[in-house]
Amino acid sequence: MGIKQFIQNRQLASIKAFNKRGEWRPGENSPRFVGLILCIEDVSELILLRSVHQFFLKKGAKCRICIYQKNHKLTIPAELINKNVVVLNPKSINWYGMVRPGHVENFVQDPFDLIVNLSQSYFFTTTYLASLARATLKIGRYDWPIASYPIVLGSGQFDDVDAFILLLDDCLQFIRFR
Repeated sequence: MGIKQFIQNRQLASIKAFNKRGEWRPGENSPRFVGLILCIEDVSELILLRSVHQFFLKKGAKCRICIYQKNHKLTIPAELINKNVVVLNPKSINWYGMVRPGHVENFVQDPFDLIVNLSQSYFFTTTYLASLARATLKIGRYDWPIASYPIVLGSGQFDDVDAFILLLDDCLQFIRFR
């Protein structure tokens, strides 16, 4: 483990110890305020983001999105760019992978019922943002090296977007928010 990985792990551990989560219990209601976090590297991830966003909108949830745009050549669709979307790029994070001050303060201070990290693989910045966010429940797709999420929806890539949304829907059926 290099010095960068060591610092990242220490930062995640300290945030996890400091950040207290709200209560969630088995139940039937759906989340009212959802945060989606994603590191976009190719077009398939944009398709996933659109589908999951539409899934939560159909359930009547308000959504905020935080996107880390790793590839500058990939354009984010205009319908996703609005006041509820935070777009980060490599210039907005420091050498350790932590977000520079002034970029995501509003996003991490919002009282989310649910945070979903949709990143295809482990990426420190998205895990860091999910750890910082105030949310009742945090769900991730990848959980390494530190257990940051109480619920992990598969540690590999989902080629089928519909299968991932079905899995997410099945998971949310058993959780009651507030």
